[in-house]
Amino acid sequence: MPRSVLILILAFTVVSVASCSTTKAPKPGPPPFLARSTTLAVTNGIKVLTDVAMPNGFAPIATRAPIWMQNGEEIGVVGTQAGHTIMYGLGGAGWRTGRILAAETGPAAAEEGTIADLAVSPNGLTLATAMVAPGGDRVDLIIRDLIATGPGNAITSFNGRFDSISLSWLNDATIALTLRQHPAPPEESGVTEEPPKFDPDQPDVQPPPSLSDGLQLVVITGAGSVVPMKLSCPMSPLSWSAHGVYAVGQGDAGAAPVIIDRRAGTCTRFHVREPIHVLDWDNDDEGSFLYVGPDPTRHTIGVFKYNITTGAEHLMGASTGAASFTAGSDTLTLGNRDLSFTRAIERPEEPVVAQVAIAQADLTEVDVKSLGFDTWPDMLAQSTMAFSKGADEAAMEIYAPSKPVPWRKIVTYSLRYDSGFLLAEGPAQGIVTMSWSLKGRWLAFLDGDATTGTVMSVLEPPE
Repeated sequence: MPRSVLILILAFTVVSVASCSTTKAPKPGPPPFLARSTTLAVTNGIKVLTDVAMPNGFAPIATRAPIWMQNGEEIGVVGTQAGHTIMYGLGGAGWRTGRILAAETGPAAAEEGTIADLAVSPNGLTLATAMVAPGGDRVDLIIRDLIATGPGNAITSFNGRFDSISLSWLNDATIALTLRQHPAPPEESGVTEEPPKFDPDQPDVQPPPSLSDGLQLVVITGAGSVVPMKLSCPMSPLSWSAHGVYAVGQGDAGAAPVIIDRRAGTCTRFHVREPIHVLDWDNDDEGSFLYVGPDPTRHTIGVFKYNITTGAEHLMGASTGAASFTAGSDTLTLGNRDLSFTRAIERPEEPVVAQVAIAQADLTEVDVKSLGFDTWPDMLAQSTMAFSKGADEAAMEIYAPSKPVPWRKIVTYSLRYDSGFLLAEGPAQGIVTMSWSLKGRWLAFLDGDATTGTVMSVLEPPE
């Protein structure tokens, strides 16, 4: 598999989540109606609810979109600063009042360490953080009530050195923590060493800690509990189905993709051996999901729809990484109808029209809409999509040919009104991440990098 394709797929799945002191929040001002973020010029007439400058040195993480919390009253922003992962919470009038929600060092940190992963509960009220302790031989699970003050507390710990650590919420009370132990070094041939003897009568001698591995189900309510789920497959970052029945281990450099059936307690190898990235799950068909994976020759990528129950798989788009299920079981895919894997590989810089395809669940009917500008197959493969099932609307980051750097466009497409709109555009510099509010009324995006600065903006797209 070519290294460039592996890097492209891993870029979708990398979970790297960096600390600093709070800055004085600016006084709330009237929401502007014309604005420019760090690299993007917002289209005239788009209502900009807020522009918030992040602290100097803060940079977004490409895989970490803004997180809407507390019913939209606060927006979580994850990035790196001064070499550490940090999460800010922006709330109050215009989301302009900031606080630190998770940090690796300093007074705002629950404890010092390295943030391996973090996630907010489905109701937006609780933050869970997997923190690697100094020395790297333990992971602490830290829980923070977002309504209360204080950095939170570690509720349980897992001993070992891990190559993969990730967490997800199955519901508001249960966390799925995924661990993969770093393999122990092989013993030297012919060398045997007697293990140290443990004497229970010696109070200063402690037994070696038991090592954790695999999928851990952690209940945080009541007395709390940790239930290891015994599975034979090595773990990698998991993506869970809508009701937590299935999970897909997306694979990484040390583990192949797998499918987990939580009801049956089974784990099976996926037919693709290289890392994949799950984009979305069907809310109506529990075992159906969309993923980004390599083409058969391993020279580019595509979006595929897979059904766990039947094993059926369909190609939804070549040389693209942007797709979602709609409010029903239909799918929306960014791409080009005439673009094949062969064409994308042989002519990666040939102009193609950017299109969206709306496919019915049974794929018997596909409606293709043009977005009105050209892109390249290589650029389509770098595009992203954030979809609001509440509004049945997509926001897409798409690139168009330009010099000296490609041109970034943020385009929305509404299935409800069958219309697209250019929200913002600018040179493709730095990182842009975006997410919809709970009901799809507003769109938040981070734009910038550590050098030029980062701005968090909230827009109200036109209907």
